[in-house]
Amino acid sequence: MSADLLETRSQALEATAWGEKFRFIQPRNIVFWIYLWMCGVGVVKAWQMFAPYSGYFGQALLVAGVVSVISAAVWTWWFRHIDRYERQPVGLVLTGFVWGASAATFTIAISGNSALGSLYSKLFGQVWAEDWHAGLSAPFVEETAKGIGIVVLLALAPRLVRTATDGLLLGAFIGLGFQTSEDFLYSVVGATQGFGAHQTDGLIGSIALRAYSDIVSHPLFTALFCAGVIYLIGTPAQPRRIRRGLALIVAPILIHGVWDSMLALAGGNSSIVLVVMVGDIIFALTALWIAFVWAHPRESHFVRDVLAPEIESGVLTDDEVTAAGGWRQQRAYVRAAQTRPERRQRRHIVRAALDLCGDLAVSKGLDSPEVVEARNEITRLRHGIAAGSQSSVGTSSA
Repeated sequence: MSADLLETRSQALEATAWGEKFRFIQPRNIVFWIYLWMCGVGVVKAWQMFAPYSGYFGQALLVAGVVSVISAAVWTWWFRHIDRYERQPVGLVLTGFVWGASAATFTIAISGNSALGSLYSKLFGQVWAEDWHAGLSAPFVEETAKGIGIVVLLALAPRLVRTATDGLLLGAFIGLGFQTSEDFLYSVVGATQGFGAHQTDGLIGSIALRAYSDIVSHPLFTALFCAGVIYLIGTPAQPRRIRRGLALIVAPILIHGVWDSMLALAGGNSSIVLVVMVGDIIFALTALWIAFVWAHPRESHFVRDVLAPEIESGVLTDDEVTAAGGWRQQRAYVRAAQTRPERRQRRHIVRAALDLCGDLAVSKGLDSPEVVEARNEITRLRHGIAAGSQSSVGTSSA
């Protein structure tokens, strides 16, 4: 392999820190102790809030907890699925999730929202505060509380939080933690309405409402916000982009504010509420798509740098490395195949190329047993395509 290509690979792995481990216990890092204190305070406040309901409302709390866990598991599977390149260490992901579920929710957001609500009532009156409190407090307080989480992760793992994609994915898990606690909180509120006379009915209604509203919720908001923080701060792998950073920080605040103020904005008109809701969803999904479009070229560039020596050695082709760099490139590569089995095998090759990229990251570019096995798997898949193509041609000729 070319020395220049190997050096470029080494530089890419150094810049991204792909494959490195996360160490949570850092007694010499003041942020570690701040994290423990903030999350500990959140856990204590959550216990103080829910413990009085554990007797009479025990069944409702259990059901709400189970539903919250299932919801979190489904979202976790999805977020890990779209983590296309080198996946973040599980420990780092859990650290972000716990921040969102405890510190951001119970230590900061609940107190901050209550304080702003009280202030709005005193300044503008109770009626105005009821209409606009949610839309003019939660977006600022909650997005800031969750956004602090990515700064904490940057301080705990500066070599692992490097790109806008890292901000998007870790932000999504921070938001998922917040959403899980919020869903549980609202489910309990629903179960306790009417002095608990119809716990199940109230709980089911709350769960259904939260499941619907979670389509545009905290994982999306926080993913955008945290990617914006990465752009705003800049890292060795991500040059500072102030305009992008500000845009991605403002966007979720605006989306969140409109979502929480739909009834006030529409004046109670259900038709206008529907229009505002659809418009906000479209804007939110568009903003998320733009964020991934902005982040993609940087990650794709690093993938090519890591896999370029494999092209020279004949393990991968240029088209396969290009396909590994993005969903759009992968679709084009797969659709160019002649037969369905070949398309299926091409998908496997792209996945195997990404696995090879991950193994190379772990081994720091060395030929570890995992790297050798990944290369052998790619060769096997390619021979399978060739055999399948020849079989198809032979059948057609016959």
